[in-house]
Amino acid sequence: MAFEHPDLMPQLVAKRAAENAGSAALKHVDGSVLTWSDAYEDSLRWASAVERLGVKAGQPVVTVFANSFDGFRSWQGCAWLGAIESPINTNYKGDWLRHVVNNTEGEVILADARYAQPLFDIADQLTFIKHVVVFGELEEAPESLPFKVISSEEFLEGEAADERPEPAPWDVSSLIYTSGTTGRSKAVMVPWGHIKSSLESGLFPHDWLDGMRTYSPFPVFHITGKAGFYYAAAHGGASVIRESFSISDYWDDVRNFDANAGVILGPLAHMLMNQPEQDDDAKTPMQTVVMSPVIPNVDAFCERFGVNVFTAYNMTEINCPIVSLGLPSTGENYRSCGRARPGVEVRIVDEHDIAVPPNTPGELIVRSEPWELNTGYWNMPDKTNEAWRNGWFHTGDAMTYDEEGNYYFEDRAKDYIRRRGENISSFEVESIINEHPSVAECGAVAVPAEEGEDEVKVAVVPEPDADFDPAELIQFLIPKMPRFAIPRFIEVWDELPKTEATARIQKAKIRDSGVTDTTWDRVDAGIKLPR
Repeated sequence: MAFEHPDLMPQLVAKRAAENAGSAALKHVDGSVLTWSDAYEDSLRWASAVERLGVKAGQPVVTVFANSFDGFRSWQGCAWLGAIESPINTNYKGDWLRHVVNNTEGEVILADARYAQPLFDIADQLTFIKHVVVFGELEEAPESLPFKVISSEEFLEGEAADERPEPAPWDVSSLIYTSGTTGRSKAVMVPWGHIKSSLESGLFPHDWLDGMRTYSPFPVFHITGKAGFYYAAAHGGASVIRESFSISDYWDDVRNFDANAGVILGPLAHMLMNQPEQDDDAKTPMQTVVMSPVIPNVDAFCERFGVNVFTAYNMTEINCPIVSLGLPSTGENYRSCGRARPGVEVRIVDEHDIAVPPNTPGELIVRSEPWELNTGYWNMPDKTNEAWRNGWFHTGDAMTYDEEGNYYFEDRAKDYIRRRGENISSFEVESIINEHPSVAECGAVAVPAEEGEDEVKVAVVPEPDADFDPAELIQFLIPKMPRFAIPRFIEVWDELPKTEATARIQKAKIRDSGVTDTTWDRVDAGIKLPR
């Protein structure tokens, strides 16, 4: 088959199906295998099934899947229709879920049965949804839902694997939701050219790509979770998937499925290092690890597990503009995110977008070739205009660079929280906590966690005469927000520090107060969050 854009993800899958039909594309740790022929034919069948529900090219399709074959089928099925996959975090519920589903304005949801109930719980608040397709066993849908619930069998019945026009680099592959800092979560419009540019950036050094077999225990609603399938299609080695990252199973999975490359987030690397040492720690096929951020004891990590560690700086909106360029991370250079790669322009600037000299903190801004960066935020033109100023994308992250061209991450956007790989909007956390009848107002911030990155801390001002109980607040939040966003630390304040001119909460003062003997700790209190 001949394509005009043969190096995009869907076309690569089609090529593998033609040349390596029975070979494995994806291997699940439960032993199941998705071949290239099935991956391609399934995507064409899913495209026809989604089209039969009324979806047209350029329209979003909401998907709610764990890291599973269906998660990839839905992505590729949307691709061949020209629709836009809109994967939702499987932890979302309540107002968090309502916002993202309504923001897409999509009319169809494809969801694993496990994640259907949170959708049913807010059914009357979902403005645009007409069909919900449920994959797996569903006990019974509630009566009088404002949309039609369809089984996966009915959805796919009679659909043929007919070939379709190919996607183009400028077509939007996905809407990937990322945290807002002072507002609701935003849907990043990610074109197919953006995905190719990101994953061929040198994130994994180019001379390591041939024969690479990735281990990818990350969710498909993030770019990281999609990367393994791309590398499999582009370079031939099957990607191994697990529904979620497991510290205890990590190295057994790597050995059992002969994986030789993977991404490990800094906090997860800390956890792996904290596991009891084993005689065979270094006896695995794993050779190449991309770690971000790099842990200080990276030399010990490499020696213990017999790997080479590389790093990069990235966010959903951009295309890995700063990478190791093949230089391994060590204890001497672990603070560096790498250097600017070819084909991308990066600049550290002041508040007027004027470049600052070396070793001077400023905001990182980026620009690249057409369709290699995001094309804005879906249904949020004001946020798009704010981020894309003067022809550059503004990351909101403070960085520095040295005379040799090494870049260093300094600080996050001021109200941004990242916990174990998940971006959390302080605005959304505060909005839900403020619904509690005993809370007058609150401020949510990030504080350092034991494994790196952040934990969520909230300063709460109770209502006058309220009998405020932090443990009771946690129980109030459990059904209303994702597990990863529920605060660990809570403090009672008489009043929150605010600016005189605008009466905005001074988050820095809450952050700087840290965690003290008077800070209530959910973990110390013995409260376990349901999974």
